Amino acid sequence: MLDPQDRILFTEALRPPDDHELSWAIGTTFTLDLVAAVAAPLAFALFDWKDDSSDHRADAIPLLEALRRYADRMTVFVQAGQIAVPKPQQFLLSYLDESIVEAVAPQRGGLFHPKVWLLRFEDAEGGIRYRFLCQSRNLTFDRAWDSAVVLEGPLIDRKNAFSVNRPLSDFVAALPSMATGSLHAEARQRIRQAEREVLRVEWDLPEGFAEHTFWPMGVEDHRKHPISGRRDRSLVVAPFVGDAALSGLMEDGADNVLISKVESLQELKPETIELFPEIYVLDEAADIDARAAEETVDVVNDALTGLHAKIYVADAGWHARIWTGSTNATDAGFGPNVEFLVELRGPKSRFGIEALLSPGSGEARFRDLLKRYETHEYRPPDEVEEGLRVTIEEVRAALARAELIARVGGEQESGLFTVAVIRGRRRLKLPEGAAVRCWPVMHGEGSAVGVEPGPAGPLATFEMAGEELTGFFAFSVEASAGGRKREERFTLNLTLEGAPEDRRERVLRTVLKDRDRVLRFLLFLLAAGDAQQAAALLTSVQSDGKADGAALSLDLPLFESMLRALERQPSKLDHVARVVDDLRKTTDGESLIPDGFLEVWEPIWAARQALR
Repeated sequence: MLDPQDRILFTEALRPPDDHELSWAIGTTFTLDLVAAVAAPLAFALFDWKDDSSDHRADAIPLLEALRRYADRMTVFVQAGQIAVPKPQQFLLSYLDESIVEAVAPQRGGLFHPKVWLLRFEDAEGGIRYRFLCQSRNLTFDRAWDSAVVLEGPLIDRKNAFSVNRPLSDFVAALPSMATGSLHAEARQRIRQAEREVLRVEWDLPEGFAEHTFWPMGVEDHRKHPISGRRDRSLVVAPFVGDAALSGLMEDGADNVLISKVESLQELKPETIELFPEIYVLDEAADIDARAAEETVDVVNDALTGLHAKIYVADAGWHARIWTGSTNATDAGFGPNVEFLVELRGPKSRFGIEALLSPGSGEARFRDLLKRYETHEYRPPDEVEEGLRVTIEEVRAALARAELIARVGGEQESGLFTVAVIRGRRRLKLPEGAAVRCWPVMHGEGSAVGVEPGPAGPLATFEMAGEELTGFFAFSVEASAGGRKREERFTLNLTLEGAPEDRRERVLRTVLKDRDRVLRFLLFLLAAGDAQQAAALLTSVQSDGKADGAALSLDLPLFESMLRALERQPSKLDHVARVVDDLRKTTDGESLIPDGFLEVWEPIWAARQALR
């Protein structure tokens, strides 16, 4: 159990089963990196993102097509105000603003903190399979040690529901009520379908486990504490811990074990520390791989490293119970927060605390990543710093509640649009000592303007190009008190009103801004997303030497590829047709289509339509 060698990548967990395609995906996260969110459509599309050529422009090709196919099939709920600020001029993010839904916890003082995914897959014969991920990981570039449970199973043709799935169904049904804005009709329809169908899914449990329970927390009719019943000995693994929550968890059992982070442990009172004969922290050596990754991965914000898993283990006689998911051992985690845990039950000899903490013989095990927490140095919270943090959270909440709208005016002669950030029905109130700035994420912080509190009406105005129009706007909040300052930046997904209908076609023309890129894109589609095969096809297309590929000789290999697709996998041609149609909607777009391509394409597409 929890073998460090048994790792699963998030993208691998999202990939469709063999011979299946994604119908839709519903995800939840506390924090969100918009660039990391692109990884989900890439996984759904089974595309190879890697490109060995020196021309890194090709990297945008699989991203573009994955988003065009799957962004609209994905709905991700995120805590309002917890979207990281991306780098500017990332036009593909425009495909995501209708897929990202900001949410808040229904209970006062709570946060929307679950980290689950529910995916529906369908095969060619209409067979349905569901996959459920419950993890401690957010949808970010964090490089921390996390935990995850992955369950998969078929949709069973039966009248009666599996009662064990009722809590999961209730959780999915509750998601729209926590959204700060309105959901698209398609998203609501998927949630209703998931609510009904998940009741009839028969999950395949991980090997060795006999039973499971879903534990949504912080939603209506699900207030029961998940960790109850007989506990002879308990283990808590959590990066964030609190005195009251730990004391409650340790009411039963003996020889209990706590694993956390040094900075969290130092905030515990000595009497709480005494509840645990054994306390461990992650050994610094366990972060070596993470530090190496920082040198090669481009991230938006500082990524989280170290321990981030949330795991609770209880030995009870011959049996062991394991809970894992999003919940930290804090009052908020087991109180007003919206959280999700999965409980698994199996034999203690295999899944109990000793099995988890037994040292490795050969390959490293979880125990080998830990070291003893020997000396406790109590450090009470810094009241000034805590006050600054609270002020920023108040501003974050006020902006999320303000129902902000990004209203797009008509296109000017310059080709730019005037975009006004409008306060909604609620008056914007800011606490004393807080300064707020706002800017479109496409422009960067250099275009930021100050935000003043007040009644409904204009908040800020910006000039934006059509391909830059998106609901994502960045905010910077600076709090001052006691001669100290604290600043945080975050993104809100505002309701976008009045955007031109061809907004995404403008993005398409911007990304595919010359004929060479259009040709790469078309070849990528014919190669079914295989970057190496697309590169091989590209070598068969000879340019006449013009730098922008203005004149191309489309010879036999390309023609054969289209004919092969027509015979063996006509759906490839459907994707090509969609791109060609979008480009031909405007004169500028049509000018990007390589010379000679339409003469080859049109008779093949006519044959594809006749086959229907």
